[in-house]
Amino acid sequence: MSAEKSLAADGNAPTVAIAVEDRGIREALALLLQDRGVQVEILTLETHDLLESVRRQGADVVVIRRSQIPASEYETIDRMTGGAHDPGIVVLADAEDAGDRVRLMAAGVSQVLQESRPEPEIGDAIHAIAGAEAGGTVGTPEVRGSRPEPRIGDFFSRSPRMLEFLDLVRKVVDQDSSLLILGETGVGKERLARAIHAEGPRAAGPFLSVNIGALSETLLEAELFGHEAGAFTGADKMRRGQFELAKGGTILLDEIGEMPPHLQVKLLAVLQRHEVNRVGGNRAIPIDVRVMAATNRDLSDDVKEGRFREDLYYRLNVVPLAIPSLRERKEEIPDLVGRFINHFRRDFDSRQIRGITDAALRVLVQHDWPGNMRELINVIERAMLLCDGSQITLADLPVGLRSAMGEGEAEADAEALAENSEAQFPAAWLERPLRQVRRGVIERFEKAYLVAQLRATRGRVGETARRSGLAPRSLHDKMKRYDLRKEDFRGTGSPPLS
Repeated sequence: MSAEKSLAADGNAPTVAIAVEDRGIREALALLLQDRGVQVEILTLETHDLLESVRRQGADVVVIRRSQIPASEYETIDRMTGGAHDPGIVVLADAEDAGDRVRLMAAGVSQVLQESRPEPEIGDAIHAIAGAEAGGTVGTPEVRGSRPEPRIGDFFSRSPRMLEFLDLVRKVVDQDSSLLILGETGVGKERLARAIHAEGPRAAGPFLSVNIGALSETLLEAELFGHEAGAFTGADKMRRGQFELAKGGTILLDEIGEMPPHLQVKLLAVLQRHEVNRVGGNRAIPIDVRVMAATNRDLSDDVKEGRFREDLYYRLNVVPLAIPSLRERKEEIPDLVGRFINHFRRDFDSRQIRGITDAALRVLVQHDWPGNMRELINVIERAMLLCDGSQITLADLPVGLRSAMGEGEAEADAEALAENSEAQFPAAWLERPLRQVRRGVIERFEKAYLVAQLRATRGRVGETARRSGLAPRSLHDKMKRYDLRKEDFRGTGSPPLS
């Protein structure tokens, strides 16, 4: 057994242990990481000794090749991370395999990278993960119940679109200019704002977030700018506003497009003069705060239609950061699914769920995710709660996702079941009589079929009955059995997620 210490000796720098058996890869990565200020240790050990050494190593990140991890991924990763220090694990793979990636991520791996990628890209990825681990985060987008201080490294992605976006983010982190964060609901706008604050020059100061759309005009003005005693009924004491309370830090104005016109004028004055006037007061109070704003609306359209002031728009829009939606970076979904399974597996410690079938993963990758990351997190949590076996299957996904699966894919899944494919056939079914399994499958199929028909007819029961070849009374009975309401399919025609 031997280990060679690198020349990087900064005690505050993140530490990476490279346990790759290929000497060329080891040395290339070591040089790249040392150039980025990372402390590197190179481990040259046999697999058995390697696992024990990694456990005791104390590194923030361990880099290992896929071929060095035996088939029992979960036992191996547990041995590597089961010590007093829990390092991030980066796996270098020689082939692209989405299913294998999910299994590794579900087992606790931080990232799976292809060896064919340029070495500087691999080095950048490891550096980002090391920075996140050293900063106390887990390199995973936030899920409910887990609120570590976010870092830019948390957003590491294999998507070219997202990588380009993150390059822009890193350029503005150290600046003090206003930022406008754009993106659909659920993409993580507030989390990105928190990450920029945590790595910026104002990290030692407070981060305050105000949801503009959640407050009435009167409350919003007082919340932002404060008020003097007696300014209005109920204002018994002087109260400082969020701009004053955020002194030395950052304030995020979420849903900025919902701000009333007269407060837009007041906000513009605050941004130009760096001072506020409390409600009911006539004294200008200087402020020292970085302002970020976020919205899921197209503010340029609001400007054209007169709903948002043009001068305020340009004042806020110094650097626009448009977070790509999840459907624009679907190559991330297998990694995210694996990470969320790993997270919820720790929460549901009585469960032995360690992956997802290929068919279920295909459905998740194809879905458009209008709710973005938030929707994906909810789907995985729900599936973990409902899953009876060791893998999430199609039956564990919301019927709205399953019913959107293409006919050819459904036939392929049926063929896999007919062949008793272990990856597709739920092990729990083998513990039940055939009649119970058959009834359950038929009921799931019937519900999925009726949901699709009701969606197509926008909840028109008569038309649905005609298209389905059912008597209206029979259709009503089935809708009652499956808790389907015609009202849920009107308007957009979207089915309920159940």
